[in-house]
Amino acid sequence: MTAMDMDEAVQDLVAFAQGLFPGDPLHRANMALKLDHCLRVFQEAEAITSVENLSSATTRRALWAALFHDVGRFEQYVVYKTFDDRKSTDHGRLGSRTLKRHGLLDRLDAQDGKAVRMAVVLHNKRFLPTALPAWVLHPVRVVRDADKLDILLIMLNHLRPGGEHNPVVTLGLRDEPDICSSELVDQVLDGELGDYAKMRTLNDFRLLLCSWVHDLNYFATRQAIRQRGYLTELLSDLPDTPKIRRLHDTVLSALE
Repeated sequence: MTAMDMDEAVQDLVAFAQGLFPGDPLHRANMALKLDHCLRVFQEAEAITSVENLSSATTRRALWAALFHDVGRFEQYVVYKTFDDRKSTDHGRLGSRTLKRHGLLDRLDAQDGKAVRMAVVLHNKRFLPTALPAWVLHPVRVVRDADKLDILLIMLNHLRPGGEHNPVVTLGLRDEPDICSSELVDQVLDGELGDYAKMRTLNDFRLLLCSWVHDLNYFATRQAIRQRGYLTELLSDLPDTPKIRRLHDTVLSALE
């Protein structure tokens, strides 16, 4: 893979996505947000792979998978007008089918292409399968970390007081500042990833994002989260209760 191949892959993604953009300004903006997200996740993956001791094959597969990880989002939104997989379809699986159907990985050899498609399928799963082969596991770990870094930024922009309000991004969750799901609180305290199905309020989304600290794979990712203050900001907007204060300590300790 050359730098030119990667540049052309970026151009392919942009052309594919923009070819599906609708005329309606709101829907167009939502799809543009996802395209921007794909490009930023690619940049986050570049930053992670540049400092971690990864093989050239892992780096190549991780960068392609990062770029195309959400390619399924565009057709998902065209059909369902939502990014909520629970109300539509699994965008990871759809993304893998999209890559194959449109030949977006034709510049890669068969093994690299298979690794990228599998990473796209797995990037959005709550848990990774056990005993994944290393040629899939390492690229998908990079993508999952890079994806989290950008989603944290996007969600903070929408969850901050006075921030953007877009129910498509916040999945239509209610803003009830004093309410948190006790099940999600317990999941974070127990060192588990939060369950999307348990979310009812914006605070629950904050809790789910905080739970991601239990699924970070690289030092570079943890360092970026610390430096950017993402978790500290999320935690500061949760209700001030003894259990949430304990959760605050749990999350920041896990980050270290």
